[in-house]
Amino acid sequence: YECVGSDMIRDRRRIDALVERLPPAAGLPDSPSAARSWSAAWGVPRVLIVNCQLPYKVGWLMGAHPEDDGGLSVCSYFVLSQRSCELLAVGQATPALNLWRRFVEEGVSTKEGISFKVVGRVEDLERYEVPESFHRFNNKPVLLTKSSKVITSLLPEVIEIDYDVRSWVYPARTALANYHHRAAEAELEIGYVVEGKTDDELPEQILGCFTLNHMDITRAKWVSVM
Repeated sequence: YECVGSDMIRDRRRIDALVERLPPAAGLPDSPSAARSWSAAWGVPRVLIVNCQLPYKVGWLMGAHPEDDGGLSVCSYFVLSQRSCELLAVGQATPALNLWRRFVEEGVSTKEGISFKVVGRVEDLERYEVPESFHRFNNKPVLLTKSSKVITSLLPEVIEIDYDVRSWVYPARTALANYHHRAAEAELEIGYVVEGKTDDELPEQILGCFTLNHMDITRAKWVSVM
């Protein structure tokens, strides 16, 4: 998939299932101009939306997250790439595309089954004043299972995957919430992958990726969708 855009938005409450809340006039992103026409028969959506739900507060070690923290959503929008369209049109899907097709069919990310994961990387992390614990998460994949939800209501053309950082382990939440101001100084690379676990599911391939430059989460745009 090719990334064609992103938004950083916030509301009074956590933003879930964004694709179901967009106004009709919003429309869907176009496919690459040279790509073959998408077909629902391929079994993979033309458009992928990933909604990363970030809190402003760390929250408690135990118990529910503070209700007054609606957080923000970093929403990235992808379209099926020209190369993927070519392969699917002639029935030559790669192992990664076949695995993605199965993920779409199941509509859920689980540790035991098909797993969706995110990899985040900050270039030259040692330049920034962050604790050593932060380095453990840099360029390391994170499984998105219990913290994720797959929205399939607009299939076969569109799928959305939401994941809520509030559900991550406390050290990860602490690192992200307490040092979010450093993101405004850095270049952050994000990649999404469906985890390959058997020989016929390998090699893994990046499903979609993008780069955020100097992300200041305090400037997320206020919207009213919840």
